[in-house]
Amino acid sequence: MNILDIKNPQFLKKMKIKDLELLSQDIRTFIIDKVSKNGGHLSSNLGIVDLTIAIHKVFNSPKDKIIFDVSHQTYTHKILTGRANKFDSLRKFNGLSGFQKRNESEYDSYESGHSSTSLSAALGMALSRDKLNQKYNVIAIIGDGSMGNGLAYEALNHIGSTKTKLIIILNDNEMSISKNVGALHNNLDKIRANYKYNHAKDSTKKVLNKIPYVGNYLSHKITDFKSSIKKLYLKEGFVFEELGLKYYGPINGHDYKELITYLEIAKEETEPVIIHVISQKGKGYEPAEKDTIGLWHGVGPFNKETGIIISKNDHLITWSEVISNHLIELTKIYKDIMVITPAMAGGSKLLKYKEIYPNNFIDVGIAEEHALLLANGMSITGLIPFVSIYSTFLQRGYDQIIHDIARMNTHVILGIDRCGIVGEDGETHQGIYDLTFLLPIPNLIIATPKDSIEACNMLYTAILTKKPFAIRYSKDRLEYTKPKYDIIPIGSWEIINNGNKAVLITYGSLINNALTIGKELNICVVNARFQKPIDEELFNKLLKEYQNIFIYEEQTEINSLGSYLINYAIEKNYHGNIKLFAIPDQYVPQGKKEEILKFLSLDRKSICQKIKKNMEINN
Repeated sequence: MNILDIKNPQFLKKMKIKDLELLSQDIRTFIIDKVSKNGGHLSSNLGIVDLTIAIHKVFNSPKDKIIFDVSHQTYTHKILTGRANKFDSLRKFNGLSGFQKRNESEYDSYESGHSSTSLSAALGMALSRDKLNQKYNVIAIIGDGSMGNGLAYEALNHIGSTKTKLIIILNDNEMSISKNVGALHNNLDKIRANYKYNHAKDSTKKVLNKIPYVGNYLSHKITDFKSSIKKLYLKEGFVFEELGLKYYGPINGHDYKELITYLEIAKEETEPVIIHVISQKGKGYEPAEKDTIGLWHGVGPFNKETGIIISKNDHLITWSEVISNHLIELTKIYKDIMVITPAMAGGSKLLKYKEIYPNNFIDVGIAEEHALLLANGMSITGLIPFVSIYSTFLQRGYDQIIHDIARMNTHVILGIDRCGIVGEDGETHQGIYDLTFLLPIPNLIIATPKDSIEACNMLYTAILTKKPFAIRYSKDRLEYTKPKYDIIPIGSWEIINNGNKAVLITYGSLINNALTIGKELNICVVNARFQKPIDEELFNKLLKEYQNIFIYEEQTEINSLGSYLINYAIEKNYHGNIKLFAIPDQYVPQGKKEEILKFLSLDRKSICQKIKKNMEINN
C-alpha cells in the first residue's frame, strides 16, 4: 500500500498476517529513506515497527492511551496515525517532531524526551480512568534501557500495589543507546537464554496461534500454565512478578502471530500485566543491526545504499570528542581520574577513553542521580571523578548536586555536554537551563570554554582545584588542539577584542558571533569564561569605563549570568545602559541552531541591530 495514503490505524483491523508483514517492510523502507535525508533516531524505530503495528491492530487509539517511553521511537506510530506525508519536515523548524507531541495529533496521549516516565504517567491515566468510571486501555511501551532508571521502579512498586488494569510492554532490544548494563539486564539475559523455559513456552505456540480471540476463562488457564513453567525453570526468581505484575514472555517482537495473541490476552486482564518482547534494534538495515555502540541510534544524514554518514566538516570534531581527547591525555598524568557516564558513552564520545582506560571508566546506565552520588562517594575517598552528562539530563540529578556534591564541597567535576541550543530534538533536549539552575548553588565553580585550548586548561584547573567544578560545552564542532597545560585563575575573564564604543560580554559557543559583531561595531568583547565566580575586578573596571554594556547568552534570561550582572551593576550604582540578550521565558522548538537563534533574535545580525539601536538611543 502507499504509506502516504494512511489516515488512521483502522485499516489494520482487517489485515491478515501476511499483509502486516508486507506493511512492516514498506514502513522500514520509508523510515530508512526519510532518516537518511533528515537524520533522526533510526535503530530504535526500525526495531519497534512490528510491535507498533500489532499494538494499533489490537487496541483502539486514540480512545486507548498508548504511551511510548522517551518517545523517540514513534515514527511508525506517526505513520499509522496519518502523518507520513509530513516526514520530509521531520525534526525541522516548524516541522514534524521526532517525539510524541500532544498538539500534533490526538493519537499522542503523552509526550516525553527523557527516559522512564511512561510507567508513572500510565498509572496516573489508569487511576483517573477508574476514578471517573471510564472504559479504555492504557498501554505503556518501555525499553531502550529505560527500565534501568530508578523512576521506573518507583512506578512499578506503586503499580503492583494498586492492582488496577494496566498493560506494560517491555521492548527488550538489549540496548539503550549502546549495550545495556546492570543487574536487571543480566536477569533478562538469563530469561532469554533459558533454553528449557523457552522450549516449553514455544510448545504452546501452535495452540495459541489458532485462537484469534481468547476468552477470559481460557486466558486464565493459559496464564496458570505459563506460571507453572516459570516456577519450574526460572529458579533465579523473577522481579516483575515479585512486584505484583503478571508476566508474559519472552515474546518474539517480530512474530505477528505471537504478538497479537499475547496482546489480546493482556487486553482481557483486569490487573497490571507486563509483556516481555524481544526485538532487534535496527532491524531491516544491516549497518544498524550490527551496531553495538550506538552509532545508528541517533544519526545525521547518510547514504542509505552504502551506510556512510554524510559529514560537511570532516576536519572538525564535536566538543564531546575534544573533551574526551583531553581526558585521555590527562589520565596519563592523573591515574586517579574516573570517568562516569549515565548511558551516554557513545554520544559523549567516550568509547575511545573506555578502550584505553577500561578500569577508569564506568557506565551506570540511565541513572543520572546514581552517577552523581557514585562520583561523590569516589571523591570523598580519594579519586577524581569526571561525570559526563548531557545538560538536558543533568536536570534529573539536581538534588544530588545541591544536597550532596555542592553542600559537601567535594571534588566532583561535571562535564555538561550539549549546553545551549541543541537543535533538532526540540524542547526536551535544549540545554538552556543548566546555568540558570546551577548559578544559585554555593561552592560550585561554573565555566564554559571558548575553544579546545581553553577546554584543556579548564580540565587541568578543575583537577587541581579540588572543589565541585562544572565545565559546560555545546554540541558544536571545532578544531582539536593538543594540550599544553596552564592553570586558569578561578573566576578570571579575558578581553578578546578591543573597542571603545561599548562592551559585549559573552562566553562559549557565542564567542565567534561576538567577535564578528565587535569588529563590525568597534566594541570591546569580553570572554566571561567563568560564570561563577565572576571576575569582579574586570567587571568593576568595565562599569567605570563604558556607558553601554551588553550581555549575550545562550541560556534563559531569567536567572542567567546577565541577570546576575545587571543586579551587580545596580548595587554598584552603575548609571549607564546595561542590556541582556538571552532566551525569553518560553520553550525552544526544534530546528537547526542557526534557525533557532534567528527565531529568538539571537543570531549575529539581530544582535548587531539591537546593539546599534541601543547605542543610538543612549548616546
